[in-house]
Amino acid sequence: MKTTEFFCPACNGVAFGVPALSLHLPDPVIDASMQGARISSSPDVCQILYPKPKRHFVRSNIGIPVGAGIKKLEYGCWIELSREDLRKFLNANQSRKPLEFHGHLANKIPGLEDSYGAPVLIHSKGKSLQSKFRPLPAIHSLYTDYSRGISHQEADLRVENWMRIVNIVPGAHHHPKSPKN
Repeated sequence: MKTTEFFCPACNGVAFGVPALSLHLPDPVIDASMQGARISSSPDVCQILYPKPKRHFVRSNIGIPVGAGIKKLEYGCWIELSREDLRKFLNANQSRKPLEFHGHLANKIPGLEDSYGAPVLIHSKGKSLQSKFRPLPAIHSLYTDYSRGISHQEADLRVENWMRIVNIVPGAHHHPKSPKN
């Protein structure tokens, strides 16, 4: 994968490398907020509080193998969990116990839109709210990419396209932008 220089809003500076392709909010939260719903949001946990039923989301990452699998293209996504699993997830992170949770992908990842709602398994590290997820076997492009990997050329193309897309969507967490001159 090609390394590049990009503006990282998370650290408010220019970074060099391969940016994580991260989505700012779960798609249902974006839709609900446009309809005036009551929402609770932090960088790692989002909830739709009203109207009911309440919905609960956690940020999680997935690494798609690139080339021989030594490098990974990182995506930061949102996973929908049940209320009980959200409670367990938050408690596990406070007690430093690694756990696994079943959830569903809550973002339409550009280029992988058919994976929206796909079942996933989250692996909580038990020491922070950062977690990794993997798609469960199913027929969708995220599972195919995760299980088979993608080429360096495909990874570079995805990063280039992502950078073009996010340049027109300001304020997204961890989204790469061109430095302002």
